[in-house]
Amino acid sequence: MTLARGIGTFLPVMNSKQQLLALQADFGALPVSEVIGVLQFLQEKEIFSRLTGISVLIRAADPVLIPADIDTRLPLARLLLSISAKSAEDKEVQTRLKHFSSHGARIVIDDIEAYDNAIWEGAKKISADCSKDIPAHAKPLMIRLHGGNHIAQNLPNAALQEQANEAGFKWFSGDYAFHPPVNNKAADATARTRLLKLLGLVARDAESRELEELFKQDATLSFMLFKLVSSAAFAQTVRVSSFGQAINLLGRRQLQRWLQLLLYARQQDHHGGLNPLMPRAAFRAALMEAICLKRGGNKDELDCAFMVGMFSLLDKLFGNPLIEVLQPLNLNSDVLNALLQKSGTLGKSLDLVERADRPFKDFNPGLIEELGLSADDYYECVITAYAWVNQVCQDM
Repeated sequence: MTLARGIGTFLPVMNSKQQLLALQADFGALPVSEVIGVLQFLQEKEIFSRLTGISVLIRAADPVLIPADIDTRLPLARLLLSISAKSAEDKEVQTRLKHFSSHGARIVIDDIEAYDNAIWEGAKKISADCSKDIPAHAKPLMIRLHGGNHIAQNLPNAALQEQANEAGFKWFSGDYAFHPPVNNKAADATARTRLLKLLGLVARDAESRELEELFKQDATLSFMLFKLVSSAAFAQTVRVSSFGQAINLLGRRQLQRWLQLLLYARQQDHHGGLNPLMPRAAFRAALMEAICLKRGGNKDELDCAFMVGMFSLLDKLFGNPLIEVLQPLNLNSDVLNALLQKSGTLGKSLDLVERADRPFKDFNPGLIEELGLSADDYYECVITAYAWVNQVCQDM
């Protein structure tokens, strides 16, 4: 597979609790028939088996180009085919949609301009462009198509995501995580300081007793520690009876990584769900690490790569310049320069990672080659990263 034709981005589609539900394939102007070819290639990379429960959303500008035998190429039950309302008026297209639906594919009707338009009778889900506002026609149409997991796309900020949720949309995509409410600064400065101090202690391999003292000062942090140790991800069969035991079961390396995640997890209330920044930070951290591993990085380099990805969104989290947030962490110069200037190999990797879950128009495939990676390498890294995001969303 050549980089010029075979590389695209995969945008996360989340539910109201910010758990990963689907990946929206964005390959720019690449015809849908070729996008399906890429997905066949990714099926060989086990994208569907490794991303349990996650669907792939494909936008088909010309549905006639979807191969009639797609059911023999891909697991249709894992696909969402996005078709414009205008395209769905065509009788030939309708015949194909019925065929695809009969084999398990879910059809999403897109580009609906007015709720009273006649739409394909088999429509159960709609998708609306919410880049500027929530379309007035969307809510009446969703009521008419009651029960569907309708998708609000291109949400630019948290305020519109909240409006989309209230309007009845169930699935959400866009950059809303990166534009939280203006009052999103960490409300509990003491908790933030405690977490940063814990990270510092773990980084310098402090004694467990020092870590225990800080955990004991924060009931929420203590609860999350024990919940983590008891999660399916660690499959512990031992009943945990002390902070020291919990810390030892995790190990310092895992503890450090999950403390980094907890920086995002505990920021104010999110209606019982995750902070939208958490899965995006988790994706960056896991993809940075996977890229570093592909390039032959050692254990310390992998930890640095993971940290760069995880800390790259702290400015959004705390509402302060990144240089101010990072100051108490005493990071090494390579990590700091990557975060603040995108310099060095870590910085170049971060540049690629920041684009990997965003629209294709902002992507730069040349960065993959500059990092010495192939298309195969890149996709394996992306699949690995999203698999970890999926796990995190379930465990936290």
